[in-house]
Amino acid sequence: MKRRLNLLVALAAVPLFLVTHDGWAQDWTAKAQEALGKAMAEVAIPKGDPRLLVLTNAGFGQIGSYTTEAFSDIAGKETGCSRGARSLLPVHTSVQEPLWCALYRKDSGKMVFFKWTGDGFGQQVIDASPEKILSPEGWKATSAGLVGKNLFSVVSISLTWAVNPPWPLLLASTFHDHFCPGLNAGYIFAEYLMDRLPLGPGEQYVTVTAPGKCPADALQVLFNTTGGKGGGYVMAIGNDLLTKYSKGSVQPSIVAMKVNRKSDACEGMILGFDWDKVMADTGIKPEHLFSKEGPSDPWFWISRVKASAELAKMPREKLLGYAVELKRFSGKAGLADKVASGDPYGVVWNQ
Repeated sequence: MKRRLNLLVALAAVPLFLVTHDGWAQDWTAKAQEALGKAMAEVAIPKGDPRLLVLTNAGFGQIGSYTTEAFSDIAGKETGCSRGARSLLPVHTSVQEPLWCALYRKDSGKMVFFKWTGDGFGQQVIDASPEKILSPEGWKATSAGLVGKNLFSVVSISLTWAVNPPWPLLLASTFHDHFCPGLNAGYIFAEYLMDRLPLGPGEQYVTVTAPGKCPADALQVLFNTTGGKGGGYVMAIGNDLLTKYSKGSVQPSIVAMKVNRKSDACEGMILGFDWDKVMADTGIKPEHLFSKEGPSDPWFWISRVKASAELAKMPREKLLGYAVELKRFSGKAGLADKVASGDPYGVVWNQ
């Protein structure tokens, strides 16, 4: 009898829990609608206007223990933006990060950033016009606010989006969570491979990025060459070895191969990226892009934003000129496995 009574009490509590749980979920979505309404009023632009961009980590970031995939639909409804119009973009972050969103108006440079702070959404209004944000003073002052470490993500994607980059490049930036010239380099490598090492029937790309840096993410997105499927690898390598395999000032960046397991064939190339040429063409200073102070120097971030936007505006033929072919090679399909399991450049040079 006692056991039966306990069961009845437990069952009676279930509807109360569900109501509380559902009510709390409705509470955050209502607050999200309110935050979006305030942001839209601040940027002062009609719904669906082509000058408007919405960035959010919805679906990745969370609110407490709640997932936030529903926010994308709310944002679309409140702003009139959509993925199909390239105006509502999901930015990849850790699931341990709280939900955030940024509205950017490209003609004025006004941006409204808001983020879940524990019991509601905090908001920061940002002047993201290039002349303001791309200065050390503007960068420092803005990053001290609510946006914090997310400043590079929202500004680099917004300012590069404003120059209408190719969709695959834009897609790669949302996965990488920002734009930087290393990501542009990965996109350029992909274009170069499709032009100079095109796939035939039964062939697939296998890439090894060494050292493991930003180009790897662009290649992964564009070619679906993930480590889990044996298509993309990243490896650490010392600067002494990179210098050994360099051509002038151009160091190797990736080994790219097209592999046909059925016909037991592998053909590939080692590619480097001409940073000197990029800096000359974009006006970026080496002391900024490769600042000795690293991320503590605002120019470290500013130079990356500028370079990415400039590269995104260039025609394809010019971009291909930044990829430098350091070596061609061929062998059996098993060569790809050897390249991905040691000094990748040494394996090719010594075969």
